[in-house]
Amino acid sequence: MAGETGPIISTISLPIAMILAGFFAISAYNGLEIYVYIFRTFRRHRGLYFWSTVCANTGILIQSTSSLLRFFAVAPTGPMSAVIDIGWWMMVTGQSLVLYSRLHLVIGDQRKLRWLLYTIIGVFVLVQVPVGALFIVNNYYGGPDVETPVTAAFVGIEKTQLVILALQEAILSGLYVYEWSSMRKQMEITKGRKVRTLFHELVWLFVVVFALDVSLIIIQFANLFQIQTTYKPVVYSIKLKLEFFVLNNLVYLVSSRGSSQHDIELPIDSMPLDTAADDPWRSRRTPSLGVTGEQYATSAE
Repeated sequence: MAGETGPIISTISLPIAMILAGFFAISAYNGLEIYVYIFRTFRRHRGLYFWSTVCANTGILIQSTSSLLRFFAVAPTGPMSAVIDIGWWMMVTGQSLVLYSRLHLVIGDQRKLRWLLYTIIGVFVLVQVPVGALFIVNNYYGGPDVETPVTAAFVGIEKTQLVILALQEAILSGLYVYEWSSMRKQMEITKGRKVRTLFHELVWLFVVVFALDVSLIIIQFANLFQIQTTYKPVVYSIKLKLEFFVLNNLVYLVSSRGSSQHDIELPIDSMPLDTAADDPWRSRRTPSLGVTGEQYATSAE
């Protein structure tokens, strides 16, 4: 199983090699474009939203580049497997934290937010780290023509990992739809049609994230390791661009004035794109629209 244990340059056809190179080009372009979006949007480089976005996008470029170098035997297999793991962890966990970092705008209950954060950390420690360790061991001690017990274990647990990560991201993106749907009718009174438009964007965010994750799972269960490894950064770069667009629209809508004298407006020091005050890592009283959309819900961690 050359893909799981080392280079594949001598075992794949030219069309497959071109597909892999094409996936690398797409993910690299998207990653560079996202960097431009990030540094044009954030005036102050601080807060969980900023750093999780940078982490996820950096992971996309690391994962795609190191996979290409490893597959085509440009760099040694063992060290590249460790670099691939680092890129994968940054890309996946970073993207989950991007989704998490804006949830406090629609969820006022700090206990819910805390459990979501614990879930993300738990999945990283209990699922992603063991899979990464197996991948490194497999690349140092496995062989392209022999399926060792480590290889079999890695193939099985990696499929489980993708399913768990897909469920995690579906829950995080689905919470935006659920929470916003419960407040949008009252929000429309003060903020107009933009509330309905944002709701549709959140729905599409959930649908696209779920569909892309399902496509990854299908490729994984089809045992197309070399395809799914280079396809992953493409999927995550598309999701990150979409999340960045939709979540920024959420920030601007929540922070903007509407058409009513009773409109809701967050204090200027809680503007997420510009200050460190909006940081879910730190204990604080969190401005939130809660579940009613009529007033702030504040609670201390």
